[in-house]
Amino acid sequence: MATQSIDKKQWDQIKTLDHNLTDELLDLFSDIIWDQSLDKITYLENRSDHHLFLFKCEGVQINLILIRVEKNCPSLMQKGYMKWLTKHLLDPQVTIFQSCRSLKETSKGEKFNLMRNGAMVTDGKTYEDLKSFLSK
Repeated sequence: MATQSIDKKQWDQIKTLDHNLTDELLDLFSDIIWDQSLDKITYLENRSDHHLFLFKCEGVQINLILIRVEKNCPSLMQKGYMKWLTKHLLDPQVTIFQSCRSLKETSKGEKFNLMRNGAMVTDGKTYEDLKSFLSK
């Protein structure tokens, strides 16, 4: 609550006396933390059995590497999917797309929407490894 200049004593009073204000302050605090967290996100990944969406958010643009595997390939949801994928990247059963576009809304809103649709924050290793491979 320090972001609103509220010390522990004041916070204890607010919690006891004003439940609506307590809820409002907690919502505001959550929004601040969420906003700061979204700023720090660069890489997102969304996987399904046959698709791997790798996103890199940079400034006002978002880059995508999409990998699609045929139905008869092992699931990309399996634990060892990357080992299989590395060996089979050039197989005709694997299709790779790359795309880049300007963000339609704020980068925070874009990241939030991707996460709401199942994307997870990553360290970017898979994205950068594939980007390096594709640029050769």
